[in-house]
Amino acid sequence: MTPLYRAGWVRADGSVRIGASITATHPSSGRYRISITGTPIGRQLVPVVSPTTTNTIARIVSYLQNPDGSHVIDVEIRNTSGALTDNEFTFIAMEGL
Repeated sequence: MTPLYRAGWVRADGSVRIGASITATHPSSGRYRISITGTPIGRQLVPVVSPTTTNTIARIVSYLQNPDGSHVIDVEIRNTSGALTDNEFTFIAMEGL
């Protein structure tokens, strides 16, 4: 069976530019939360994030699979000085095997 994945592009303001079965919020500068609906098999996801511009670093600071099977991924974006900054980013989250 092929693993399922969810992918998307999140704008600097936290709105979803591209992606299905996902929502995103932007609670504060440089911080984002991606919510993903549960998958049919219900496995945990393996997420990866990438900023869309140079001189920024995107990292996953938290991942949670809720009891209902949905997923929450917290992301931080920082500039090269280490300060939190608003920026677009892309992500992919694949089901683990």
